Amino acid sequence: MCMNRFKVFNLSISVTGAAGPVNKVAAAVMALVLLGTMLFSVTGCGSKEVTVTKSDTVLVFMGEEIGLGEVYLYANTVKEDYEKMYGSGIWSTDVSVSASEKLNMEDVTRRDIIEDIVHVKLLCSKASEYKVDLSDAEAEQVKNETDSFYKNLTDEQLSDMQISYELVQSVIRENVLANKVYNKLITDANIEVSDEDARETTFYDLFFDVYTVASSGDVTRMTEDEKQAQYDRAIQAYNTLNNPIESGGTITGEVNIEGLAEYYGLQDSSYHTMTPDEIKETYGEEVAESIYGLEDGSYSLVTESEYGYHIFYMKALTDRDATTKRKEELLIRRKNEYMEDIYSGWLSSADPNYSYENSVVFSNYMKIEF
Repeated sequence: MCMNRFKVFNLSISVTGAAGPVNKVAAAVMALVLLGTMLFSVTGCGSKEVTVTKSDTVLVFMGEEIGLGEVYLYANTVKEDYEKMYGSGIWSTDVSVSASEKLNMEDVTRRDIIEDIVHVKLLCSKASEYKVDLSDAEAEQVKNETDSFYKNLTDEQLSDMQISYELVQSVIRENVLANKVYNKLITDANIEVSDEDARETTFYDLFFDVYTVASSGDVTRMTEDEKQAQYDRAIQAYNTLNNPIESGGTITGEVNIEGLAEYYGLQDSSYHTMTPDEIKETYGEEVAESIYGLEDGSYSLVTESEYGYHIFYMKALTDRDATTKRKEELLIRRKNEYMEDIYSGWLSSADPNYSYENSVVFSNYMKIEF
């Protein structure tokens, strides 16, 4: 969770082009009934009716009516960040939310914006319980951030979204306070990831396959004679790797494993950076043990798998850069999982009737364009 100038969430996504597979969009259609000049009723199947009394209300949470301006401050910051990173066409693309499901980017982002506003409100509601407050220096920081942010808003934004200086200051203050509560919870939880848990190994797989793939995609296993020929080529390659090239008794250099792959036309040979589990899943337990028996800079013997024959070159049993990166990713994931459990528990008591579908006034929310 990143709380800085309303950057209160970190969405990890995989973006695919609009021309890809047909979207599987899980969306509920909300009926919003105008009951009067200043009254909306938001209802859902089997849920308690949520009534709002302000014409600009977007979200009702813990009895608070959160207006268009406050939600816009979050949404516009996210919109600017995403468009800077992915371009303005991002909203018409799909995002992978799981291995088998894709949703429209705008739908995903709208839901996540509301979810993170809810998280900020929940964290702030626990500030006194965890004895967290802003210091004088932090209060001054809030004022300076407010001044800077507010002066960059256009007259159109201020008018159309009903944004005041006090509203901007309130949102920034809530984010700073929520961030302090969040950090206290995470620090107290002492969440860690070991190097072994995060290990990434980088190796080269010089791969002699024992099957052919037709243009139709059909896979055909080689005959025993063809397999033997591939094995003989693998042995030849192994011998070449382990014997320096000599000319007149003088060593002139070592054979490059990538050059051998090119020499033998092995298009599926390449470097891989994988976790222990990924290596086991790809090559099987026995081959994985062989790989992890190598030292940095060494070659394996010709190793057989169900796919063919391999010669592995161990570049880094523990790839420090890749391991550090994965360690950071695992730490973020574990922190998020820990906090999601906490949020779930808090939410059930703070606002048991809350849901995205039933607590959002979508007619107002859609005034914020993506």
